[in-house]
Amino acid sequence: MVEKKGMFLVVPVPFLAKGNQLFYESQACHGLEQWGDNFESVILAAPTIPEALAAQNKTMTWRDTATLADPKRFELVPLPWAYSPLKFLYCYSSVRASMGQLISRCRYLQFAIGGLIGDWAAVAALEAHKQGRPYAIHADRVEHKVSLQVTKGAKLGTQIKARVLAPLMASYHKSIIKNSDLGLWNGQDCYTAYSPFCDRSYLIYDLHTKASDGISDAELSEKIKRATSDQTIRICYAGRIDPMKAPLDWVQAIARARDLGADIHATWLGDGVLFDQMKAMIDKLGLNFCIKLTGFESNRDKVLKIIRQSHLMLFTHVTPESPRCLIESLVCGTPIVGYRSQYPENLVKDFGGGMFVPMNDWKQLGELLVTLSRERQRLSKLIEEAGKNGTRFNDEAVFHQRSELIKKHLPY
Repeated sequence: MVEKKGMFLVVPVPFLAKGNQLFYESQACHGLEQWGDNFESVILAAPTIPEALAAQNKTMTWRDTATLADPKRFELVPLPWAYSPLKFLYCYSSVRASMGQLISRCRYLQFAIGGLIGDWAAVAALEAHKQGRPYAIHADRVEHKVSLQVTKGAKLGTQIKARVLAPLMASYHKSIIKNSDLGLWNGQDCYTAYSPFCDRSYLIYDLHTKASDGISDAELSEKIKRATSDQTIRICYAGRIDPMKAPLDWVQAIARARDLGADIHATWLGDGVLFDQMKAMIDKLGLNFCIKLTGFESNRDKVLKIIRQSHLMLFTHVTPESPRCLIESLVCGTPIVGYRSQYPENLVKDFGGGMFVPMNDWKQLGELLVTLSRERQRLSKLIEEAGKNGTRFNDEAVFHQRSELIKKHLPY
């Protein structure tokens, strides 16, 4: 009998194949290296995005997998891009069979579910259960709720499709999670939604910032002092410009604050499907002088520098997801201010560093910006809290914690 070793990981983050080269999203590569540091070997399976589709996505930075640290630790398995029912059905049997062989080779199994049709991680979980193998399920967001939220305002057919598929997805995921031996839920929203279905459930955070990325004590001290004297409040956000982030609410909140007399300069680092609409609203509201849209920024150090230099990160998330930018903001000593949900509330409940308003209430959010602009001691206190809060987050710690949970609860 061949000894089982290492971890088999199936995720939705895609590969990109170009000739003989295989690329993977840069931060996902960093995560893979962290898994490699905690397990002797890792087999990673993921869908392969068509080149034409990848070219349309301006929000991903691709890295050649040949540049992975100690690449011999990794076996990379490209899977079909099968997000249409016919393609998924056509590939299902062969992909499940191949994953069954990979499951039989590995000691630890972790599957990051994220959909219905085309979700190979869920298929891997079905096969692992068939083989009687314990497995861990990981989730970054409550997918069936996200699908309903992002299709609001879409064409009627799209909304009907989402309403039909969402309950099927919820039931499918519930069954897969009930059969799992370990649940790793990224953020409080995921934990609340999924932990009732798995006895061994843990709240985790998914991030890629190193301890060295955090704001230094000297920088934090200077930032706290400057917050009381800087005339202009510097605001930032880093992420996709798409419906999940409600960028038009973000713009309207800033417009509200401007109209009430706040001196604000805001920067959004990112690109996405609502870029043109966002730009048009900025033009219409006369905000060009105080809002800057940088487009997608691939330089990670530059992104973190802008976050560090900001007085606060303004966010308007409207779905139950777990955006790592909020953790990155705390790491940079920058308070998080935005729409209330379980994820950000849990981030600051013990250590502070954030303030929230009811979801979709951009008027109240704008008024909160005015309050912080006028009450600088309050802003300084938030910055101090954010800086202290952020020290508990770094990549090595979170990946080690997750790895130890997997080793503890998935014995073979």
